[in-house]
Amino acid sequence: MSPTTLTVAEGAYAFFSHARFARAMSVVVIATALGTHLLRSLSGTAGLTAIVATELVLCLLMLIARRRVVRWNAFLPISLTVFLVWCAVSYFWSYYPKASLVGIASQISFTLLALAVSSTRDTIQIIRATGDVLRIFLATSITLEIFAGVLIDGPINFLGIRGNLISGQGIQGVFGTRNIFVLVSLIALITFFVEWRTKSVSIQVYSWSMMGSALCVFLAASPVGYIAGIALMIIALFLFALRAMKPANRRKSEIVFVSLLGLSIIIIWAFRWRFLEAISSNDLLKYRLTLWEEELRLAAMKPIEGWGWVGLWPLKTQPFTVLNSTSGTKHLSGLNSFLDAWLQTGFIGLTLICLALLMAFLVLWKKAVVSSEFSSIWPALIIVTLITTSFAESFMLTEFGWFLLCICISIASRYRSIRSFSS
Repeated sequence: MSPTTLTVAEGAYAFFSHARFARAMSVVVIATALGTHLLRSLSGTAGLTAIVATELVLCLLMLIARRRVVRWNAFLPISLTVFLVWCAVSYFWSYYPKASLVGIASQISFTLLALAVSSTRDTIQIIRATGDVLRIFLATSITLEIFAGVLIDGPINFLGIRGNLISGQGIQGVFGTRNIFVLVSLIALITFFVEWRTKSVSIQVYSWSMMGSALCVFLAASPVGYIAGIALMIIALFLFALRAMKPANRRKSEIVFVSLLGLSIIIIWAFRWRFLEAISSNDLLKYRLTLWEEELRLAAMKPIEGWGWVGLWPLKTQPFTVLNSTSGTKHLSGLNSFLDAWLQTGFIGLTLICLALLMAFLVLWKKAVVSSEFSSIWPALIIVTLITTSFAESFMLTEFGWFLLCICISIASRYRSIRSFSS
């Protein structure tokens, strides 16, 4: 090997192994995952695919250069791997093989990007990068909504912005729907709060960030977001109370809380038909019930294996054209992560994703309760947000939601591997 080649190789190694490159990649990757709707609107599916493919190559080079510091024992969590394998295998019986191939490729791509970030950055570094990206996207959303709703008093159709700022019908920002916008805003509230408590940002940046994200939650005018926000607040307060308790009292408190939660679920289930009848009169919720009923009917046709993984629904492909025609509105998902998972991957896939969620939640919750590091609260509350919103959105199964879920599962796997190694 010539001296020139050696010099180039050493320079490339120094570049891709540097901590600044890892930080820059984490910000770029998170921004891409969060901004899929914006990037798809600006550059099309081909442009978004090219961006993701380029980032995958750069992340691969980064992992190779930093191979000595990557936690390979926790790089690919088993629970996540099993679900991905089942999604990939579903291609062979998929009712829509071409769409499944695209969906599987997208799922694996965002998984690898998430694992590349989580394996090269600590939790607090991931939080900081996420906070920086969220501030930019929320500020951009508010700016564009003011432009559309006040200055031109009309929609920005190619971005999906309807200009509803003044009317109070809910804003979408650069995320396509108001429900996704409010969920991102809730994640931002968690992230900004943890940033402040870990002294990652100044009080001025924290104050403006919190006020901005709270304003976004309010302007989204999303019932789904408000319910998720209330549930998140209750669970967060309970988590903080557990952290302040003595270890001897924590288990009793958790048993009481879980018992009350279980009792509430039983009561809701017992009176589910009255509850559904009450909300069915609301036009905003009626179409969801219609869509869910049709999903259940189709899922029951292939209950074990599902129709085949596809991720975001292709609008011109069966049976999704039937689902959209039944509900009367075009949807890219089943508006329920668990029903969507059952429809696409069957009971086996639904069981696998639920097991992955349960295992990750238990590890992250325990770590958040007992750890003195305040940053450990972030993945626990993020996975709680993803789970609670999954009953009314499929945000968790694709793109940024899936990216965040992979981050949380990877962090949980890291905690398990550290514990097993130390023991």
